[in-house]
Amino acid sequence: MKEKLFLGIDAGTQGVRSVVADQNGRIIAEESAEYRRLNVSREPERFEQSPQDWWDACGKTIRACVKQMRDKGISAENIETVSIDGTSGTIAPLDRDNKPLCNALMYNDLRAKSEAARVSTACAELEKKLGLKYGASFSLPRILWIRENAPEIYDKTARFVHQADYLAGKMCGEYGVSDYSNALKTGYDLVSGEWPAAIASLGIDIGTLPKIVAPGAPIANISADTARSLGLSTRTLIVGGSTDGYASALAAGTAKPGDWASIIGTTFVLKGVTEKLITDPSGSAYSHMLPSGAWLLGGASNAGGRCLNSRFDKERFASLDKTADSLSPTGVLIYPLTGVGERFPFVDPEAREFIIGDTDDSQVLYTALLEGVGYLERLTYERMESIGCLVGDVIHTSGGACRSEEWLRIRASILNKRLKVPAVVDAAMGSAMIAASGWFGTLAAAAGAMIRFEKTIDPVIEKVKRFDELFGMFRSECQKCFKLG
Repeated sequence: MKEKLFLGIDAGTQGVRSVVADQNGRIIAEESAEYRRLNVSREPERFEQSPQDWWDACGKTIRACVKQMRDKGISAENIETVSIDGTSGTIAPLDRDNKPLCNALMYNDLRAKSEAARVSTACAELEKKLGLKYGASFSLPRILWIRENAPEIYDKTARFVHQADYLAGKMCGEYGVSDYSNALKTGYDLVSGEWPAAIASLGIDIGTLPKIVAPGAPIANISADTARSLGLSTRTLIVGGSTDGYASALAAGTAKPGDWASIIGTTFVLKGVTEKLITDPSGSAYSHMLPSGAWLLGGASNAGGRCLNSRFDKERFASLDKTADSLSPTGVLIYPLTGVGERFPFVDPEAREFIIGDTDDSQVLYTALLEGVGYLERLTYERMESIGCLVGDVIHTSGGACRSEEWLRIRASILNKRLKVPAVVDAAMGSAMIAASGWFGTLAAAAGAMIRFEKTIDPVIEKVKRFDELFGMFRSECQKCFKLG
């Protein structure tokens, strides 16, 4: 029997990463490629990319993976399915020949602030139903911006596509299909499963929006031209994709109700699966839907590993880590913001970092920052429990923070929970799981078979009580300083 392989493609901010994995989560081939240009706009608060640059980088990674497979004696015909994730909120207009009419407006492009306010008013009922708030980072306000500020483009637009949709279209020729993960920020109603009339009330033609399928649902086979160009097979099927955050959450181990993950890189991101849709009255967290009908709840803080990068050279991290165990708990309390404003686990545009305690010693400051992120992490899980979520004794975790064993122990002790670190945490791996979900029968089954955990970290029992006391003080200070909601 031929080996079953699945191709996951992650189109991010800086480039594309592709992985080919088997049904056991073993990586057969992998490759990354950067975009030729990261931003083609020269205007403030505007961030644009060329869809052609996406496709060039995507093709480069796929060809490299096919070559790696060939060198191992493995045929590309063994690739059953392909799923693609892309940046959430990115949008591009295409003409009737599926050619981009302009550069794509990226997720971090802020030109549509006033349009976002209008969308929020028009879609107030949908916001309440789904527990989210339309902002300038959403794609629907950007479509409205194009309609009102670039009518010469809007009038020629046959369809609007997300980043993942465009790459899928290039691979199979079907550009008019998207998934309900990407479509969430374009105004799709996940509960009723349709584009709401409120979109038309804004003057936007719903006919320019894609047909929606579930992540992992069949779209079309790879076209003959693309197969020849990339070395793939026309028997390989393109399936519904997702946003990059959705795929990252799957790779971190959140696929079935009760799964929770902390993803700590530059910022802190929480993802968890709930059986029913749970809304956050503060608007700091909102949910995507999983193919099972469960919900993927998440939020992203403005704080995280950035607090270390802003104060210390990365070359010092390893040596500073060595003293963390002996210094912790430091007794110092820090809310580790490096700028102004917080978005999760509360929304407060004026929030600023606080430091309580003596941090003259750089080693103490470093350890206190590790603890501060841990206190923030615990605050987010308390927030989830306060709105009706059940959080168990195990948290999956990924991101750069997991390179530090000392930081993992500090976090486990503050949370008083066991932390489990997956061996492969790339968003591309999450997309490979989505690609495999049809073969396994469910996404949860694919994740269960393909996720392998690298290590498990238990709380340091002797430190749990002291951390519990310090967290109580941390929470009280947050209540004084911030609008917790």
